[in-house]
Amino acid sequence: MSHTAVILIALGGPRHLNEIGPFMSAFMGKPAPQPVIDAITERYKLIGGRSPLPELVAAQAAALQRELGSGFWVYPGFQYSSPSIAEAFDTAMTNGATSVIGLSMSPYETVVTTGLYRESFTPLGDGKVAKKFIPSWHNHPLFIEAWQDRIFHGLKRYRETLRKHAAIIFTSHSIPVRYIQAGDPYRSQIEETAQRIARNMALQRWYIAWQSKGARATEPWLEPEVETIIEMISAEKKSQFVLEVPLGFTCDHMETLYDIDIVHRRHAESLGLIFERAESLNSSLFFIKALADIVRKAC
Repeated sequence: MSHTAVILIALGGPRHLNEIGPFMSAFMGKPAPQPVIDAITERYKLIGGRSPLPELVAAQAAALQRELGSGFWVYPGFQYSSPSIAEAFDTAMTNGATSVIGLSMSPYETVVTTGLYRESFTPLGDGKVAKKFIPSWHNHPLFIEAWQDRIFHGLKRYRETLRKHAAIIFTSHSIPVRYIQAGDPYRSQIEETAQRIARNMALQRWYIAWQSKGARATEPWLEPEVETIIEMISAEKKSQFVLEVPLGFTCDHMETLYDIDIVHRRHAESLGLIFERAESLNSSLFFIKALADIVRKAC
């Protein structure tokens, strides 16, 4: 059936513990050492024994297709797990797609993720089907509103008289500094998004921090790390309330469920802070409407 195909492109993740080895090998571009697989497996066991990301992106695709209506079919496609970006494209062609939009599920452009997605998407097809890749949409008003809604509800977990004293930490995945020095817009786009949210919500105390630095990193990565900001908030003694906002991610996965919910929470609570996390966007109504608007404007 003739339609415009939309491929929601994300890194992917293991759906079962026995997929961790193949996933990590694909991610690393070489066979993953067994100690690495074992360490990652222990982390996945703490968050349910799988990555929820493939299922969540599939749910986002279904919600987006409902929002777009007739004439659009939406498919998930992953860089390092199944269905791959190429498999999603082939399925769209089999189903009669007349044009294909590749939409990065990372709203901030960087060669580390969106660059890889572009490289995987661009060669697909025989040149007869119209294609468009969307690498960045960090400043879309509905995307901003989606995060404002999540922060509003996150702050409501504190008593009303205490909300204005809460420290907000906007977090995103760290990357090597050399990419920024080479002109990568990743950091500046995240900073712009955080600033817009803080301005719109009149946030008094907010910070930008970076998380999930590579365990074997031997070069400078973006700083400050989340733990450093948490320690600073504790030392300032201006507030014992912390709300971490996973601004750099659009659905739950290892970086939110383990790095934030377990590691960052444990660190904050060890310093006597009361820690909460804003809910991830996942299939937020505002977020799905943002994606629909982005897709329609790309057609």
